[in-house]
Amino acid sequence: MYFTRIASAFAVAATFCSLAVANPLPSIEKRQDLSSISGVLTTLQTTIGPILAEITSQGNGGNVTSDSLNPLVGELDTALTNAASSLTSLSTSSRVKRQSESDIATLTAGIVTDIANALNTLLGDASAIPELGSIFSGIDTSLNQVLVGLETLLAGVLNLVANLLTDVSGLLSQLALGLTLASLGL
Repeated sequence: MYFTRIASAFAVAATFCSLAVANPLPSIEKRQDLSSISGVLTTLQTTIGPILAEITSQGNGGNVTSDSLNPLVGELDTALTNAASSLTSLSTSSRVKRQSESDIATLTAGIVTDIANALNTLLGDASAIPELGSIFSGIDTSLNQVLVGLETLLAGVLNLVANLLTDVSGLLSQLALGLTLASLGL
């Protein structure tokens, strides 16, 4: 009689333990701090600022050549690729404050606008730079990777970015940045 009670208690305990091992409580992942995302984007903005200023200077000066532009484009592409990689390495966030998303969207929109404005200065020199289309395509691909990484971390944030870029969408289209336009839904 005591044996059956002990055996029953043991069976219940064994069942509970096997369920606990088979279905452990979900681990509570530390929520991604938005300062990490903001840090990546701020670093990107700081890194590309001088590059875009030089591209703009050359474009406005009318003295841009393939030889002077290619190193700048390489630096811009590297900065965008590094930012995309940094965003990919961050974990996804499940709960985000709306205000923080808005700040991230504003920062991202500023980066996209700065890139578009700098590239726009090169359009007048298109005849001097025959590979300008492929240069824009490469930048478009790298910029799109940043946007995709951002959307993965903060689902829906690109809708906010797109709303901020309505005035720039025509310029993005003129520059043939199709991947960027598609990611933003413009």
